[in-house]
Amino acid sequence: MTARASQSSSFSSGQPPLVARTSGCRALASRPLSYRHMTALGAVMCLVTLAGCGQMVSRSLGDAIGKDDFDAARASELPYASLKLNHANSTALVVLATLERNGRVARFESRDRGIIELRDGVLSATSGFARDIADRREQSTTGRALARPAWLMDSGTTYRVSVSALTPHPRQLERQDAASTGSQRQDNVAVMQVHEANARLECEAPAPHQLPLAELNLSHCTETLNWDDGRTTHNELWRDETRVWAADMTAWPDGPRFGWEIAKAW
Repeated sequence: MTARASQSSSFSSGQPPLVARTSGCRALASRPLSYRHMTALGAVMCLVTLAGCGQMVSRSLGDAIGKDDFDAARASELPYASLKLNHANSTALVVLATLERNGRVARFESRDRGIIELRDGVLSATSGFARDIADRREQSTTGRALARPAWLMDSGTTYRVSVSALTPHPRQLERQDAASTGSQRQDNVAVMQVHEANARLECEAPAPHQLPLAELNLSHCTETLNWDDGRTTHNELWRDETRVWAADMTAWPDGPRFGWEIAKAW
């Protein structure tokens, strides 16, 4: 079941969508969205996103191995903020659907209403994929709220990460149902699991980094997560002093990997 971007109960709650701010980078800045534009955008998303993104949701990108459906020219022409999304060896163009909390929470919707949510520029929730992130949160190592987003802090910063994961789990039909249908088939039910880790962020000096529509001087950072079950994963992101411009993240140990690059900023 796929949630709509306007259904805030599926994601981080916040204030009503606000007007998007213009990016400081002229090459990537998108036209600010009015409230009317943002509410209408979800209804016409199938007209502005590529067919491959619909495949990502309805079939899971793993069924479309190696498919490249990102069109840089299309991203450049559209007046709305957009991302190049990478998942399961395929790419697609996804367009901004809503903004909340002064632009801190941005939701991008695919043709088939699959959703990815970025909070402070980093993946915080998804809906409509084979395995989804219900929520990702960061806090200090003492359990307090962070003064600013973890991935914008100084190199060497440590913090805690909690990820609520939704994974399909086979469920045997009840005996009476199986008897009535003459089948022993299984269906899938989403199971919520919470994964927690100690995280450390290490960043390099800024260097030129190519984005879909421009090249910027960005600092490459590695987020190392030591999970409570003993496993370790690594995420990568590219940032400047105020924004994460690109990232490649494994949601949880053995979880799905999502990568994205900003084509046009919000």
